[in-house]
Amino acid sequence: MAGNSPDTINPEDIPLEPWANIGIEQPDSEILKIYRLEQRIGTLPQEIEDIRNLITRLEICHFKFKRHVLRIIESIGRMKVDFDPDSIGSAHPKCGENAWRADKTGRSRKGQEYIWVLQIWLAGEQPPERDPSGIPISLFEEVYNSLGESDKHKEALVSALLDRLLWNFETVRKTSPEDFENLFYQIDRTDICHYVFPENIKKTIEAIGELNSSQDFEGCGSFDEEHREIALYYFMDLTAWLQGGMSETGRMLGKRTLLKEWLVVCLAKTIKELAGIGERMSEISGSGDFSN
Repeated sequence: MAGNSPDTINPEDIPLEPWANIGIEQPDSEILKIYRLEQRIGTLPQEIEDIRNLITRLEICHFKFKRHVLRIIESIGRMKVDFDPDSIGSAHPKCGENAWRADKTGRSRKGQEYIWVLQIWLAGEQPPERDPSGIPISLFEEVYNSLGESDKHKEALVSALLDRLLWNFETVRKTSPEDFENLFYQIDRTDICHYVFPENIKKTIEAIGELNSSQDFEGCGSFDEEHREIALYYFMDLTAWLQGGMSETGRMLGKRTLLKEWLVVCLAKTIKELAGIGERMSEISGSGDFSN
């Protein structure tokens, strides 16, 4: 922890890594107040750091957004994470082409099938009459028809999409992003974890085939009315708890402590920014005791 006095903190002294998922370039007055509370607490126990890291990983566009919020709230109530954080995303294709076997939703398998088909297209091969991996012929037809005839630009864009789906973020792209700036931006916002999957991947493949970005694309960082309502519900419940109110969320959080207050205000601020909620944050009382 930094050794600054809570009253003499400059905004540029505040680390932004814990707020990476809300995309801020500089801390606002609310984050400054949250950081002042953190400075009062001092060194954070590892179990508290683990919960804070879960908040940093929260994404409103994730199809399990509500479940993730609830798990964070439950963890704050218990003051520990009772599952392996590394298990989050372990069924994603980024973890290997057999990672889908650990997924119960069928989403990872579908994503892996898109990856296999794109790799076959990129290799210049024709669809097999019967795929040994069990990929539906209809998926080959969908992808090949959408991409059309291969050229160097489409190949570079499909390579970029494969890198995005497999989380290969260090790969040097073969085509200058400036040539297809909007299309690369769409590719960078395409993932199987998004609530609209597989429509997002279908649209991105169609866009590559047309060498033009989609007009109505929903990608990483976006949210629909359902996700915004979920976010608003928990934001209001969390801020009510900070003000001494009680609800089902409040019962899960349990007894108020300084550590819990800090975690709750971090979660509330994160949800607020992810969903673009205009409500002001509750004032931080810092009145809880220093126990867990």
